[in-house]
Amino acid sequence: MSTVTRSLSLGLVLLFVGSLLSGAALELNKESLPTELNDEPVVMEATSPGHPVFAEYMGAHWCGPCHTASANLHSLYGTNGGGGTQSEDFTYISFWESPSSGNPNLSPINRRAHIQSAPGYGNTIPTVVWGDATQGTYFSNGYSADARYQSGGNTKNAADYSMSVYQAPNGANMDIEITATYTGSGSKTVYIYAAVTEEYSPEQYSGSPNPHPHHVWKKWLLNPGGTGFESVTLTAGSSVTKSWSVPLSTVRAGGSNTAVDNFLTVAALLNGDHTQHRDLVSAADSNMGPKMDIGVSGLKVTNDQGTESYVRGDTVTLEADVKNMADLDYTNGGSLEFFYKNGATTTSIKTVSIPTLNAAPGSSYLTGTATLDTSNLPGNAWSTNFGARLIGLNGDGSTNNNVQELGVNHDRTPLAKTPQVIGSNVVERGEYAIVLAKGDPNDNVDTIDSMSFEVEVSAAGQDLWDSSIVSGGENVLYRDSPQEGREYIVTPTMSMSAGEYDVRVRTVDSRGQTSDWSVVDDMFELANGRPLIVADPVPTVMCDISTKVSMDGHVTDPETPLSELVITSTSENFVAWHANTEELEVVFPYDNGCPLGQKGIEIKVDDGGDYTDSGELPYGTLLFNVIENGQPRWAGLPIQVIDEGGSGELLLTQYLSDTDDTGQSVDVSTLSVQVIDNSNPDVIEVELRGNDLGFHAFDNDVNGETVVTLRASDGEQFSDQTITIRINPINDAPRLDMTDIEEFSLKTNRQKVINLNSRLTDVDSPQGTYWVNNPQSTETGSARLVSGDLILDFEEVGTQIVTLSTTDGYATNSYQITVEVFDSVPFYISKTDDGSGHLYVDMTDTYETQTPTANFALTESAPTFTVITVSWTLCNELSGTCDGFWEYDLDMSRSNTGWTQEMNIPSPYGDGDYARVNGMRNMDYIGLTVRAVDDAGQEYKTTDTSKWLTTEALPAPSEMDDALIEWYVADLLAEIAELEAELAESTNSDDVVSLDARLLELNTKLDVACDDPRADCPSDDLKSSSNDGTSGLNTNVILIVIGVLIVAALLGLMFMRSRQDGFVEPKWNEASLPFHDAVANSMYGGTQELFQQPVAAVAPVAAVAPVAPVVAPAAPVVAAPVAVAPPALIAAPAGPPLPPGGLPAGWSMEQWTYYGQQYLDRLNHLQ
Repeated sequence: MSTVTRSLSLGLVLLFVGSLLSGAALELNKESLPTELNDEPVVMEATSPGHPVFAEYMGAHWCGPCHTASANLHSLYGTNGGGGTQSEDFTYISFWESPSSGNPNLSPINRRAHIQSAPGYGNTIPTVVWGDATQGTYFSNGYSADARYQSGGNTKNAADYSMSVYQAPNGANMDIEITATYTGSGSKTVYIYAAVTEEYSPEQYSGSPNPHPHHVWKKWLLNPGGTGFESVTLTAGSSVTKSWSVPLSTVRAGGSNTAVDNFLTVAALLNGDHTQHRDLVSAADSNMGPKMDIGVSGLKVTNDQGTESYVRGDTVTLEADVKNMADLDYTNGGSLEFFYKNGATTTSIKTVSIPTLNAAPGSSYLTGTATLDTSNLPGNAWSTNFGARLIGLNGDGSTNNNVQELGVNHDRTPLAKTPQVIGSNVVERGEYAIVLAKGDPNDNVDTIDSMSFEVEVSAAGQDLWDSSIVSGGENVLYRDSPQEGREYIVTPTMSMSAGEYDVRVRTVDSRGQTSDWSVVDDMFELANGRPLIVADPVPTVMCDISTKVSMDGHVTDPETPLSELVITSTSENFVAWHANTEELEVVFPYDNGCPLGQKGIEIKVDDGGDYTDSGELPYGTLLFNVIENGQPRWAGLPIQVIDEGGSGELLLTQYLSDTDDTGQSVDVSTLSVQVIDNSNPDVIEVELRGNDLGFHAFDNDVNGETVVTLRASDGEQFSDQTITIRINPINDAPRLDMTDIEEFSLKTNRQKVINLNSRLTDVDSPQGTYWVNNPQSTETGSARLVSGDLILDFEEVGTQIVTLSTTDGYATNSYQITVEVFDSVPFYISKTDDGSGHLYVDMTDTYETQTPTANFALTESAPTFTVITVSWTLCNELSGTCDGFWEYDLDMSRSNTGWTQEMNIPSPYGDGDYARVNGMRNMDYIGLTVRAVDDAGQEYKTTDTSKWLTTEALPAPSEMDDALIEWYVADLLAEIAELEAELAESTNSDDVVSLDARLLELNTKLDVACDDPRADCPSDDLKSSSNDGTSGLNTNVILIVIGVLIVAALLGLMFMRSRQDGFVEPKWNEASLPFHDAVANSMYGGTQELFQQPVAAVAPVAAVAPVAPVVAPAAPVVAAPVAVAPPALIAAPAGPPLPPGGLPAGWSMEQWTYYGQQYLDRLNHLQ
């Protein structure tokens, strides 16, 4: 070798070595660089890509993340689909697993299987495929629907194609036309992907918030043979239309849509049939324009009397508009017909021809009118439906808006009900009768608030009707009850004859229509006015002195003046009745002393009335306070009246006087006053505050009176006087005892009966004169009153309010009952063993790579359950997908001992695998919901999903507790044993490389774990032969080391000399032979036995000068070059050609030289 060649080779080697060393330094010293993911921009409003976009969505009712994917597609359709606010170039179809019928039968075109067979499918839902993509950006989970749409949605050659979908109801069918157009060059054969869908499914996703899916597949529109999609050949500038007729019953009503409105045809164009993934070139649905739609709107009915109802004979005017509601001009004629209905019979009023209606914004439209004299309308009808409809149309795309009807109430003549007297029907003189006038509006127009009554009175049988003594009518009594009516006051005059009186009433409505008279004979009796005798205030008279006392206020008669009455008495103290002065003269003589104190005289009063029935004149007792001369003297104390719960005060000195023994007046302030007696202390409390008398009613709902005896004293003599304190009765509304019924819970469709009569009291009224009005409930019809029992029966879940009112006809109290209506009792899961909830769940082994185990048991507070169904899900919080679902009934024989379940949750995709074969991943979570039934038949359900989230990787072995490190070592050993068994049976070279790499990783982890003294590890001679002390280095470092070895070998070959004639076989240090190389042994199928074979002899090339024996040093050493004349230099055996991938990882060139051919032979044998 020349000096130049040798120098050049040495330079290249040094350059290579420098590069390797630099790379090693960078690799060993590089810092871990943080990775920051940019937030995906949130698209608030999608921008149209300028061409149609089509997506296929696959989801299931039980899939929580599917809620978001479905909502995203629906939201995008709202802005950019048919009728969208931004554009009309996006549509989609949903292949949705229903809770009632499972996955749809898509035969003969199973698009679910088509999607699941794509390379991009990851065995997860939700899955959304854009433009029939197979993987990548347009094969997604549906979370970025706006972004996929804006970027084009994988539509190909969209500028060359267009299509439209038109559908119109035809009897029980929907007629469908799909038109495809090609604007490119030449001709193209395309396939019409078409299906009928439910625009708004009546079914819902499971779990909160229970949204409805949309565009749910119901039926394919196929070729005549029913084997696949219809194919058409399109030429430039021409269109091809295909038609189908599908029963309307294919879809169901959903949301607020009828079945017709919910019928949505979705279509797309593919450049091939359905058997493979194709390019999608266009898409449309039946909601997209252009459309032909003529509709009637704005119907109104007005009355010439200015009312919203009609009285027969009024003239009503009908008015309605006919407008172009869609995209195409309408020129096909037809008429607007006004009509009214009488039962099932429709009568035309007038028709108006429909002119041309342009679709351009601001175009004119038809406003038609018609008038009708209502005299010929049925007299017994409560209302009449007036309407406007379109007839004789041609080409109208929708009939949903072709008719409008408006019901107008008939203001009928009211009816009168029988009036009644409230309270006593005997009217005393100076009193009045209360008449309740009642009527029936006999229509839907008037109410008690718009009706009034005419009330008249006549002496019985004389028909001399008079309304002058009738007043009132402002107050409505017994509102919203069968007794509802207006209160009228009949006040007889003092000159009216006593006896029976008739009353008649008729009803007047808001239009002045009057009912017939309702007459009640002998409705009330006007009684004779009996004289009334009152003792209070008690006058004071002096002993043994004849005294005249005025009877004004003591004797009264409602009909006869006091001076015309005749007063008599048989009492010895009665002197005379002085009618002209209206005074009664009395004397209380001295008889061995004065009869001091209160004395009574019974008197009789004759007013000229007939008292033969009773046999005697009216009578009563007058009281007189008899005092001695010189005693303190009381004037009569007036009756004191206070309200219930009220109080009052009376200054007594104004009613006192005093004289001395000579009859001279004495200052009353020197008198002392005290309370001697209170006849009714439980009702009224009295006290003296100096010479003031204070009194107070104890209870707000108690009335009555008390007589208080007072004594005034001047220190020598005293006199007593009485005062009556009366509580004015105030009417109180009846009370309802709400104990235990103000709030309670009740199951749907389970009846509860509450007896209200037993809870109803009224301190003011006798039994039977007060009642509970009909209850009102937030759920119509759920509360009713039957014979005093409140019957509750609810169908709707939630908080329901029942309102009750109690009344005696004058005052009303209102009450509310709050009922929590439930379908099933909440089932509570507790993660803390504190006795709360129904089921305590302890989830263990929740680190990454572990398979959790659930230990769960019923709490002591749980009822006796007969059935418990648990539903486990395995989902990922980051990806938003659910990969596992497992539902089963618990073995109830273990109710007292509890259950243990390893969370090997099956995959729902039918492959028989578990959702997580290698344990939990980061942000995986186990979800649990429960349904149960107790021994009383009560249902229980969890209201939300309990979750156990995996957020931590396994800690380092040194940080593990004893139980965890024991499990960790055992798990590593088991997985190593499993991998070694797979290596022994593998026949695929790619699998061998992958398995060897995994085995090296596991042995490295085992070595780290075994460094912990708590680890129970096998001895070193039992460990896998793949365990290598250098396994902690990554692949890059290993490759760098191999490179250095190669350079060392090259340098050795460069400077070997051949100075001897014989060839000396190279010798190797045994310790450096490849069978000690754990890397090579582990990565290439266990080559230790191969490497221990003797080195095959290499035939010499030619007789050359002998060279010194070459010994491979433990570490490569570059010797100084020695000049050797060529061709005397003999290189070490070169070995077989390297494989395409280069020198196998873990091998040195020396190993390859001697053992490479055997490696290649073995590898070829495996293949």
